[in-house]
Amino acid sequence: MLAGMERGQLVGRRRERTELDEALRTARAGSLQVVVVSGEAGVGKTRLLEDLAETAEAAGARVMRTACLALGAEGLPLAPATAVVRTLVESGGTRAVTDLLPGADGLLRLLPELGTAGDEPGGQGRLLELFRALLRRLAADRPLVFVIDDLQWADRSTRDLLDLLVRTLRSVPLLLATAYRSDDVGRGHPLRPFLAELARLPGVRRLELAPLSRAETAELLAAELGRVPTPELLDQVYRRAGGNPFYAIELARLAPAGAATPEPAAEAMPESLRDLLVDRVARLPDPVARVVRLVAVAGEPVSHELLAAVAGLADDELLAAVRSAIDAGVLRAGSDGYAPTHRLLREAILADLLPADRVRLHRAYAEVLAADPSLLPPDRQAAAVAFHWYEAGVADRALPALLRAAEAAGRIYAQAEQAKMLDRALRLPVSGQPADLDRIGLYEAAIGAATWAGEQLDALGLVDRALVEADRTRAPGRVALLLAHRGLLLQQLGRDGAATAVDEALELLPDDRSLLRARVLDLVSAVLAVSGEPDRAHEHAAEAAELAEAHGEVGVAINARTTVGWVLGQLGRYQEARAALQAARTAASGVPDPVGLARVDLNLADLALRVGDYPAAVEVARRGLAAAESAGLARTIGALLASQLVAALFATGRWDEAEQVGRQAIDWDPTGAPGAEPHAYLGLIALARGELERAREHLSVARTLLDPAGGQAVPVAILAAELALADNRLDQARQAVTEALPAQAAPYQRWPLLATAARVEALAGPVAGLREAVAELPADTRPYQAYAAQVAAELGDKPDWPAVAEAWEGLGCPYLAAQARLRAAEASLRAGEAGPARELLTEVVARARELGATPLLEAARATARGARISLDDEAAPAPAATGQLPLGLTEREAEVLRLIALGRSNRQIGEALFISPKTVSVHVSNLLGKLGAANRGQAAAIAHRLRLVDDDHQPGDAS
Repeated sequence: MLAGMERGQLVGRRRERTELDEALRTARAGSLQVVVVSGEAGVGKTRLLEDLAETAEAAGARVMRTACLALGAEGLPLAPATAVVRTLVESGGTRAVTDLLPGADGLLRLLPELGTAGDEPGGQGRLLELFRALLRRLAADRPLVFVIDDLQWADRSTRDLLDLLVRTLRSVPLLLATAYRSDDVGRGHPLRPFLAELARLPGVRRLELAPLSRAETAELLAAELGRVPTPELLDQVYRRAGGNPFYAIELARLAPAGAATPEPAAEAMPESLRDLLVDRVARLPDPVARVVRLVAVAGEPVSHELLAAVAGLADDELLAAVRSAIDAGVLRAGSDGYAPTHRLLREAILADLLPADRVRLHRAYAEVLAADPSLLPPDRQAAAVAFHWYEAGVADRALPALLRAAEAAGRIYAQAEQAKMLDRALRLPVSGQPADLDRIGLYEAAIGAATWAGEQLDALGLVDRALVEADRTRAPGRVALLLAHRGLLLQQLGRDGAATAVDEALELLPDDRSLLRARVLDLVSAVLAVSGEPDRAHEHAAEAAELAEAHGEVGVAINARTTVGWVLGQLGRYQEARAALQAARTAASGVPDPVGLARVDLNLADLALRVGDYPAAVEVARRGLAAAESAGLARTIGALLASQLVAALFATGRWDEAEQVGRQAIDWDPTGAPGAEPHAYLGLIALARGELERAREHLSVARTLLDPAGGQAVPVAILAAELALADNRLDQARQAVTEALPAQAAPYQRWPLLATAARVEALAGPVAGLREAVAELPADTRPYQAYAAQVAAELGDKPDWPAVAEAWEGLGCPYLAAQARLRAAEASLRAGEAGPARELLTEVVARARELGATPLLEAARATARGARISLDDEAAPAPAATGQLPLGLTEREAEVLRLIALGRSNRQIGEALFISPKTVSVHVSNLLGKLGAANRGQAAAIAHRLRLVDDDHQPGDAS
């Protein structure tokens, strides 16, 4: 099991948990709250209610868990009320009910096993009133949380009971939390009007659970499997499960641990899940089930007109069948047409069909569309015809249709669709294809489209298939191009083998003046640039640009010129780099080439970050994002640009904007490091604001998005180390930075890592490889020089914190400047210079308030209090007596603080000082108040910074 992850943990759902926490607080204050959670089966409603129940019990509330039960057309009468009474009786006998509510014998009639059945004066109305009174008594001594799951099966009596409770218990500390399956509540279901009326009442909240994102699915699988899922497994599970947690877990369980190919077959599905899904269709009348199968075969949302043409039904018959299917929760109707309610439902329906049936139905669609193309919009017609001829197995008609569809998709930058069409064409039997068909050319086009679409795993699979078919003897240049593609993809995925593939490509590549050579060198130079070989990258990129221009191939020339500018920046030739990139951008604008524009801006933003021109980085990154979105590259270049933009906005103190961009990038669903880095930056912002739990959530998601076989993502390592420092887990902080030091990354990412590593060394002892890494990095720009000075100050080599603060202020980095000023103030206090320290602390407090940097604000105030310095018109603390310990601590509190700084637990501190853990807890609370620290980690950091702990000690984690 991974550290920090537990099987069955609640993943995501931040908004929903916030709503439930607020409802619980309001209920505890004495006001009835009602929460209605909805969502498809398996989306996590029950787990969310369980999390609420656990939270409420931990907070001291009484929790009653119940559910409605299915029985015929409606549920078992008053099942939730019966469950509550039975729980009370089982725990304390019948007196547990009658003692709570004298005269409540009527409620015992809900339990037939007690033999108390019989007529009750007042009938059901009396019974409901008694139960209402019972809940009021249960909530009298402590808040009550009444959980009712599966509300879709609530009978009329249960709905009447809920209506009574909501309308008559307004001032009772009660939280009524319910959930229902939205796909079981179709048109005409009695729950619909009931909930509509309920929602109009005060204190009622409705929460609809959406599917999990790819990142959240990765986190869920990591917790469930006990290991980070491979990119292949995550990609397959996410595509098929569509973010449904239950489906995702069921599919992931098919992946054998430790297998060479750790993902199930694409069509694999647990038999129990398949039966569950197919049964929903099998229960439908035959005409309705036939329509559902036709919709499933369509492969995409199908219009009413097209479905009618294929089904051969009269309009009223078709409408009736579709309505029944929608009410049964197996079809949905949208503006784009009819479709199964879930991808896995479609898979299960198709798997249940005989192969001959599937072929017949696909052929029917293809023939109808061929006869009347107007049944689909022009932009969908080519792809649909190609799909149905392909699935019908009519290769001679499928191939030209697929090639036309791929060409149409490419014209509108729909790279994912283009790659899919070409892949299908390549999977058709070779025997029936024209002899002059350039299959390797189709592979090349499909690989390029999949790569730009952000589907690197699909592209890698295409490369490997192409290499099997390609002839190294007859076409060495074509094989070299495939190998160059392979190297680029392996590098993007962070896997081994990129350098080997590139070297092999260069060995095979003919030494000529061909355009093919230009294409290979263009790809090779990009791999070398990332691999830390800028000189070789520059040589090959320059040749690629020259050859491409000679052949009039503008796209390759723009790409190669962009790589030239990129590696010139790596070599520290910043003016030349900017000129080369601007020239490439001019060329891309003249075509126009949105792909080229996006990549040029990516590298211009990279250059601006290197030299510390943060306003330019923001401007260029925003411009590049617009180009990337217009070119359909949001998940690839767009995600990288978003990380650059977030980094620039974070550095300049524009944290709200940074969060907005980071969330947008996450919504694009990028994979690997491009998906992890936005989470890392959002985690760093949360940490700077003092939102530690939120920072931990971002770190957890970021880690699960990284390929276990790939390298480190530096921003993720920084977040891990900074969180460990905040928690005083010093050994883990050291481990995080040590593992990341060898990672390949731009210096504007590596310098912050070294700054964190230096702080770790100052607090926790030597960090292996730190000084060697510092010596390797350039310090030829203003931000690099500022970081170098900061690292030196942390390590005690040249502790000139005022100079560090001024350097960051000059670069427009308010947070880093304020942090340095705090360190300068601490240095002044150690030198006995209270006046300068007060000025510095005043500036830190003002800037921390402006940024919303709560931990920095608390640290500055704690430092001021410890030095008896008054800030913000506060009364100055009484002067310290001669020989008094710093910060007004007692001798015992100082001893406890020293042990906290050494990472000891309360139990270990008690053993060391011969006092009880409870007494230790009292001392910890007192010293936290005197230090103004929010937690033990902040207290330890203050102790170290003010040298309240002996330098001889080497702190570490508690064992």
